[in-house]
Amino acid sequence: MNKKSIITLILAVVATISARAINEYHFNSGTAVLKGRILNKPADEWNIISVIIQNAFTDEDAQVLTIPVAADGSFERSIPLPYSQSIKVEDVDFMFLAVGDTLELTKDAKLVDEKGVTFVGNTMSANINRLWPKVRKHYFGEDKLLIKGLTKDIIPAWKKQMVKLMDRVIADIEGDRLPLPAGTSAFEKEVLGASLLSEPLMAIMENYRYNMTTGGLYSIKKDELGAYNDFLTSRQKWLLDNPAMLFVIPSPGTFISYVGAYVMFDVAFTRKEDGESRADHYRRATHIAQERYGLIDTDFMQQIALCCHVFRENLLDKGSDPDVLAEYFTAIIPLISSPIVAQHALDRYRQYVKQRELKVVELEPMTKGDSIFQRIIKPYKGNALYVHFWGMYCGPCRAEMLAEREKVELFKDKPVRFIYICDEKESPSEPTEKWLADNNIKGEHIYVSHEEWKFLAEKFNIYAPPFSTGVDKDGNIVTINEVNNYAYDMLK
Repeated sequence: MNKKSIITLILAVVATISARAINEYHFNSGTAVLKGRILNKPADEWNIISVIIQNAFTDEDAQVLTIPVAADGSFERSIPLPYSQSIKVEDVDFMFLAVGDTLELTKDAKLVDEKGVTFVGNTMSANINRLWPKVRKHYFGEDKLLIKGLTKDIIPAWKKQMVKLMDRVIADIEGDRLPLPAGTSAFEKEVLGASLLSEPLMAIMENYRYNMTTGGLYSIKKDELGAYNDFLTSRQKWLLDNPAMLFVIPSPGTFISYVGAYVMFDVAFTRKEDGESRADHYRRATHIAQERYGLIDTDFMQQIALCCHVFRENLLDKGSDPDVLAEYFTAIIPLISSPIVAQHALDRYRQYVKQRELKVVELEPMTKGDSIFQRIIKPYKGNALYVHFWGMYCGPCRAEMLAEREKVELFKDKPVRFIYICDEKESPSEPTEKWLADNNIKGEHIYVSHEEWKFLAEKFNIYAPPFSTGVDKDGNIVTINEVNNYAYDMLK
């Protein structure tokens, strides 16, 4: 069957599923407006604001947008959203933004992070963001729920307390007893209720990651995973088969990723058997998780995990084969019963096909991020470049640099350079240089201003370091694999 026939088949199959109209407006894509003013703005700071948006249906790299801030501190921009969701406003916090809504805020530049933020007006988005700190404090107090470093003998009692918190929230949602003012809409209650449930569940998942695994995802013991998550079976209606969990305010992208990694583990990591069809492979993988937790066939989070696996892990890298994507996509369709998930999966697949089959590509104008990056790499033209974005606060970044020392030494006499770029505000030069010297980290070390980092983050969609890319000897951005191939060919 040729590619066109496969695509036609897929669209016909998904059209059948998505024929049930999605009436929930806030699951649809659209735009919203973010506007406001920075109070007490220093002349040389807060000149741009970065906004980070993520699509949980595909778990792709986050989209980073920048908003210019005028001299008087005012700013405004239309924000494209795949659906209503919590966005991350860098140097402020996560905040909820509904499709079609306007969110207006003021931020006092003299105060750090979420302090000094006031939401203006009476829109749905403003109401949710105003209410969130109060309702969170009512249930959880001021402290973070996650306690790192718990020993395995203490974790069961700690987890019991987290489950008790979730049960209290569930009881209050069911009894319409959330501490909210009269007139709070049903949708606002749903967002706040889901956000409350996500915090203890996220803490439980994070503690599994920090304290129960030693060798990454592949070291997870499935029997142990099932025992650790034993509380999910009787609460799946609220925690796993609840579309409102897409609206959670605190760190939504990480939350959805963790559900896929530490709950729906089998969806992505059950190995395909010899002779097994792709569809049978996914059916078997989902069945394993369903048996473990007693899930129903229409479980929402499991369907999200399936879509994320197909779009993120397998097929959206540069050079991926559309026919392979068609094979994977066709295989998951029979397992997608939620019209919400089906519609978003179909929309993303259509975008991918259009991007791959576009015959004429218009050159986009150079952005500020382009200009900054070209300035950084210009002195190294003629060399192949490994370019790493990192920060002293980032443990994986430091580990990656330590592991790369031998590689840097290997190519020191070749036309290959290792460029390490960091934000001078987050990684001040004095302690950074000391760590580099103490650990014999060679290479070219570039410090950029906090604002330049934001522009580079927008260019490369850097949600958080570490992030790496490559540049060939002619100055073109390429994959790390292409730089590897070029570099190691010189050693033959």
